[in-house]
Amino acid sequence: MDGMQGQMPAGAAPPATDDGRRSRAVEHNNRGVLLHMQGDVEGARAAYQAALEVDPRNATALNNLGFLLAQEGRFAEAIRHYERAIEIDPQKSMAFTNLGNALAAMGDVDGGLEALEQAVALDAKNVLAWDNLGKLHMATGHLAAAEAAWRAALEVAPAETSLYVALGVVVAAQHRLSEAVDILQQAVRLDPNSAQAWAQLGVVLFMRQDLGSAGDVLRQALALAPEDVAVRHHLALVWIARGEPEAAARELERILVLDPDHVAARLDLAVLALARGQLEDALHRLEAVLRADADNPRARFYRAVALDQLGRGREAEELLEVLAQEDTGKYTKRAQQMLENRGPSPL
Repeated sequence: MDGMQGQMPAGAAPPATDDGRRSRAVEHNNRGVLLHMQGDVEGARAAYQAALEVDPRNATALNNLGFLLAQEGRFAEAIRHYERAIEIDPQKSMAFTNLGNALAAMGDVDGGLEALEQAVALDAKNVLAWDNLGKLHMATGHLAAAEAAWRAALEVAPAETSLYVALGVVVAAQHRLSEAVDILQQAVRLDPNSAQAWAQLGVVLFMRQDLGSAGDVLRQALALAPEDVAVRHHLALVWIARGEPEAAARELERILVLDPDHVAARLDLAVLALARGQLEDALHRLEAVLRADADNPRARFYRAVALDQLGRGREAEELLEVLAQEDTGKYTKRAQQMLENRGPSPL
C-alpha cells in the first residue's frame, strides 16, 4: 500500500561460535545488509541468497530478502519469505511488520492489519509497525484506530516529526481542528525545515478558516518545497477564499507550469474566469478539462453555466438535465436548482 514503509535490512543475531555454518550465514547476511544500504541491490540479493544456501533457517536473511523483493514489487514472493521467517522465528516482530505491509499492498487489508497487530503485540516499541498500522487504518477510514496507533508510536519516539504530522492529520480528519493545529505546531517546532509539517499545518488552518495564518504558513511550506503543487494549490484556495482572484490565478498558472496535466488547477482557473465574466476563456478552459476528465461533475456543471451565460441556453439545459439525473452530490443538486430557476446558480 502506497505510503507504507518496510524495514531496512536488519542485522543478524550474533553468530554462534560453535556452529561454523551459522556463522558463515551471518557473515553473508551482514554483507548483504551493507550492500543493500549502499544501493547495491543485486549484490545484496546474492549475499542474502548465499546466507540461505549455507543456512536455510536463517530467519533474518529470509526477512531481508523478502524486503528486497517487496521493494521490487514482487509481493507474493516477499510474503513467502516473510512467512517462512515467521515459521522459523515466531517472535520476529519486524517480519510481521513487513508481512503486514506486503499483504496490504496485495489488497489483503484484513491480513495486513492482523500481521501489523501481531508485530506490535510482540514488540510494543516497534515504531515502524505502529506507524504502518496507523497508515493502514487511515487508508481504510478507521480514524480512531489510526490515531491510537500514532499516539503509541509517539510514546516510543517522541521526537519524530513525521509522527506528529500523521497524528495532526488524523485528528483534523475527526474535526478536532484546534487540537490538530497544536499537534502540527509541535511538528514544526521539532523540525522547522519540514515542508510537510508546514504544509499540513497550513491546510488545517485553512480548514479552520484562519485564512491569514494559513496563507503565511503555506508560503513557508513553499519556501522549503517550491515545486510542491499540492501546497501551491491549497495556497490558491486560500487566495480565492480571501477574495484575491489575481493572486489565486498566479498560483494556479504556476501549478500548470510545474504540472501541465493538473486538472484541479485548470478547473479552478476556469471558474475564476467565469466569475470575472470572461465567458469564452472560461468555456475554453472547461472544455480542456473535460477532454482530460470527461465525467468531472464540477466541470460539466460550470460548462453549462458558461453556455447559459453565453446565450446558448438549449445546450446548457441539455447538460443540466443529464447531470440532474445522476448522483454526483452537490453538483447534481445545483443542476436541479438551476433547472428549476432557469438561471445560472451563484458561482
